[in-house]
Amino acid sequence: SREEVSIWLKRKLDSHYLVFYIDATFVHTRREKSVSKEGYYTILGIKEDGSREVLSIVNHPTEGALLWQQELESLKERGVQSVGLVVSDGLTSIENAIARSFVNAQHQLCVVHLKRNILAVFPRTKRLEIGKELLEIFAIETKNITVVEAFENLCKFVEKYKKSYPSLKSFSNQRNIAYFTYLNYPISIQRMIYSTNWIERLNRDYKRVLKMRGAMPSSESVLFLMGSVAIEKEYKSYVYPVSVFREIEELKRIIEKEEV
Repeated sequence: SREEVSIWLKRKLDSHYLVFYIDATFVHTRREKSVSKEGYYTILGIKEDGSREVLSIVNHPTEGALLWQQELESLKERGVQSVGLVVSDGLTSIENAIARSFVNAQHQLCVVHLKRNILAVFPRTKRLEIGKELLEIFAIETKNITVVEAFENLCKFVEKYKKSYPSLKSFSNQRNIAYFTYLNYPISIQRMIYSTNWIERLNRDYKRVLKMRGAMPSSESVLFLMGSVAIEKEYKSYVYPVSVFREIEELKRIIEKEEV
């Protein structure tokens, strides 16, 4: 029922999470006689046992860093005290919002989003070649390169092509070092934290259910349907610890070291 979903979305949460994945998806929503695309924010957490949990689903007409900070603060009101890592897209100032809410959290920007944005700069005829270069820059499951070295390689890539493609210059911005945070973590979990893929899969599940409904729903209906999907996930698949997080103690030590 709607009441059960509403209660579930306001439930008390654990005090510590290993990872937050945050992302917004946009859904055509009816308000009175008008329909517009509105943002629905989801926060997916990795618990200390390696299982997943949808922590929050909320509606805002737009997406912005201050709105994300508001939602992160609301998690603290529900019992969350700390998080080790936050994975997000490259929304402007999102790193500031995360730092204000969870001072000791590490931040990983989504590599998949960045690759798409870089490839879009180049003509189709060059994308295969550029894609191979990006695979080398954003190496996964390796300890052979440091965060700083990997970022320097990205800057070299920008330097190489910026004369022909001036819009690449923004990709060497200092904030983009956060695209390489995953290199600080155990090899076994790097693939799981270098992008927002997990939460994007959840967004696709939301939209599949919403599409089956047909008519443009109200924001209340969207939240009910999304909440129902999240609850089903929690009981059917998210309850099982992710095997790749078996090195959880090592991850916890990294987090604790950063917090000292």
